Amino acid sequence: MAGAPTIWVSGDMSEQISDFNGEYTLILISSKQRISLGKSLEAAREKLKELGREDIANQLR
Repeated sequence: MAGAPTIWVSGDMSEQISDFNGEYTLILISSKQRISLGKSLEAAREKLKELGREDIANQLR
């Protein structure tokens, strides 16, 4: 999404995590769905684990 720094992008570019004014957000590119992950990197990792996305959480180290 334009205007927000991207901190992670999937290998196939179908998902990304951006920082929207201090709030980490997982964006599913095809549907433009946004999932709030929290205000810290640690909170984002925990939320990703809750969502069953440990694959992404492990990349945010």
